[in-house]
Amino acid sequence: MLALTGWQATTEPLPPTGGGFFWALLQTLVALGIVCSVAYVTLRVVLPKLGGLGLRRPTGLMHIVDVLPLEPRRTLYVVEVNGKYLLVGVSEAGLQVMETLDAAAVKKHLAARETSQPPPLLAQSVGRWLMRK
Repeated sequence: MLALTGWQATTEPLPPTGGGFFWALLQTLVALGIVCSVAYVTLRVVLPKLGGLGLRRPTGLMHIVDVLPLEPRRTLYVVEVNGKYLLVGVSEAGLQVMETLDAAAVKKHLAARETSQPPPLLAQSVGRWLMRK
């Protein structure tokens, strides 16, 4: 039946497939390096020029200094607005300014936290890296 369709068996050997396991491992590592390089260039060069993922820091009068999630839908934020620090509570009911914080005390605490902070976990490092620009 195969002869009717024009297929004929050949006695030629198959071409060599390569160096086995180590060659496949090397190819995989090279491909992984290329993928990581493309991802790095995309995140560090291309996305900031396009406006990022919406995670970049605002350059205006206000920014979030610290965040404390309390429950899935309740969070506390320390927000700096034009040099004033506000403690803001967020829930499903909306935003509530809870207190105005002393600017000198907040700056002192932030400086102390940066100098005594332990090495971050991998997830925290990636999050900070994404938030840099």
